[in-house]
Amino acid sequence: MATINFLVRSKGALSQIYVRIRDGRKTDIKIPTDLLIDSKYWSSKKGEVRQTAEFTEKLNLTKRLGDLRALLSDNIQSTKLQGKELTHEWLKNMIDLFHNRVKGKSNEFIYLMELKKKSLQERINKPSPLTLKCYDTTIQRLKKYETYKNKPLHIHDIDLTFHSDYTRYANIELGLSINSIGKDLRQIKTVCFDAKDKGIQINEQAISKRFESISEKSDFVTLTKNELEVIKQFTGPDYLVNAKDWLIIGCWTGCRIGDLTSLDSHKILKDPKGKDFIRYTQNKTNKTVDIPLHPDVIEILGRLNGFPRKISDVNFNKYIKEVCKLIGLTNEVFGSKIDKETKRKKVGTFPKWELIRSHTCRRSFATNHYSDLSNKVIMAVTGHSTEKQFLEYIGEQENAHLNVFTDVWEKEPETIQLKKEA
Repeated sequence: MATINFLVRSKGALSQIYVRIRDGRKTDIKIPTDLLIDSKYWSSKKGEVRQTAEFTEKLNLTKRLGDLRALLSDNIQSTKLQGKELTHEWLKNMIDLFHNRVKGKSNEFIYLMELKKKSLQERINKPSPLTLKCYDTTIQRLKKYETYKNKPLHIHDIDLTFHSDYTRYANIELGLSINSIGKDLRQIKTVCFDAKDKGIQINEQAISKRFESISEKSDFVTLTKNELEVIKQFTGPDYLVNAKDWLIIGCWTGCRIGDLTSLDSHKILKDPKGKDFIRYTQNKTNKTVDIPLHPDVIEILGRLNGFPRKISDVNFNKYIKEVCKLIGLTNEVFGSKIDKETKRKKVGTFPKWELIRSHTCRRSFATNHYSDLSNKVIMAVTGHSTEKQFLEYIGEQENAHLNVFTDVWEKEPETIQLKKEA
């Protein structure tokens, strides 16, 4: 005969109450009930709520547990009469039925990811539009994965086998880069953590270190200060000059393309000394950034009496390639670009102008200032949270300190003479 017991596994003000069902030697299943209690009001010995006056919700919670027990008892009997087994999935469906949740939805992964996105939107500190867009992108890819597998994806399906299978699918079938797949896996893992916090049973592999967000080093090119001088002198069709001006501004402000083309005169302020500077909030991180006006930026703003005409991301990427080609950036350099036919990243050696894109602005800003300014100062503009992130971003290693020590020591007079032992 099946037995039903309730238990609390942790100590705290919001402890999850679990239900355990045992039936013979084969059946022993246990999951959260999604009912919470302060552990000091729970009797571990009796497996029930303590009837203490201090706990005002004792009667209500006791009744809820009684109702759940009755529901389970009735369904255990009917399930066994039908010749079906009492499984973990069956018990999870019973808990969903008890809480009046939509059947089949509560453990569907895409549904949980949509709930996570919704909870982010409802926070006081709103996430950036880019964060929400990333959730939408991952959700759409997972829907394609479900179609490919011809079955819905459930929270308990997220394990190391899924990690390998989705990585292969996204790379081969969708043609995604390793870094794009890594972003998906990072969000998937976040949703699993969130589900566990809510008492939803997950596969522990999903939150293990082995369920990693894979990545690969990005190949990128930058524009040197000398190249920017040549670009600055470019003359030609109006639409290319407009793109050229945005390119110059981008390389001296370090803005991402979405932030760059949203700059306007309202974002120019004066510091205590009366000098102009740009203040804007990064779309991706919601960080406020202040950046002084570079002389080349001042020249453009003065010539145009403001910022250049607005331009779409697509046209910006297209036109700055044309500009760089026309000024002679035809030298072969190593990098990567998207193959127009296969729609996948292609790594190799190409004429430099072919590798110029909107993110070149931000990379160029960081690398051109790396030797002249402290990392901390540059990071105040790029918005990187740690020096490790910044160094990875510009392709540097964390061993720059070696040269600093060497330079200092070589300048010191030799003060110690080693004597040979007699």
